[in-house]
Amino acid sequence: MAPIAPIDAVQVVGARHVAAQRAIDVAALRGVPVFRASSADARRALLELPAIRDARVELFLPGSARVALVEREAAGRWVVGTVEWFVDADGILFPSVDPTAAPALRVMDERTPARTAGERIAPQLVAAALRLAKIAPGELRADAVRPAVRATAGADGLVLASGAGWEIRFGTPERIDEKLELVRRFLREQPDRRLEYVDVRSPDRIVFSPR
Repeated sequence: MAPIAPIDAVQVVGARHVAAQRAIDVAALRGVPVFRASSADARRALLELPAIRDARVELFLPGSARVALVEREAAGRWVVGTVEWFVDADGILFPSVDPTAAPALRVMDERTPARTAGERIAPQLVAAALRLAKIAPGELRADAVRPAVRATAGADGLVLASGAGWEIRFGTPERIDEKLELVRRFLREQPDRRLEYVDVRSPDRIVFSPR
């Protein structure tokens, strides 16, 4: 009786955030006799990688396999301390072997010194923060030359620093579009006013300093 052929060839498709060899190693199919290999077990192992949203594993005679990855789509970059994670629209943090595989939208998370791969940030917060990160230099006011978004632990919540020494405090992510429109109107009407901060934590009123 001929010996059962082991799997000696594994094809990986759909890999960008995860290296193909890493997916092969995690699936742990190579060298396993094809009749003893489990596509379900390989899929479960692959889904443990934070960058993978779904996976399909197929086994073929006499001894090969195909792994099709569905990776998370990076919506932006979530920076915690010295670590820059990718984040998707569901708020999942994940690493990537491709540093170009995410938009250049960055949010500094100051609420904690560290986070882990696979950790979930509130999607509403991610959406609001990345909305602010899309604001271009000079878009709100001529001196807002280096806009940068921070998620703070205090009452200020989401903060947009202008790069000119003043900042905008948005508070919670709720009604972010209304808050942004309120501050746009104010800054259009006050193009040269000296500012330390503009507070639109309540979308129904605006507070600024100095008055």
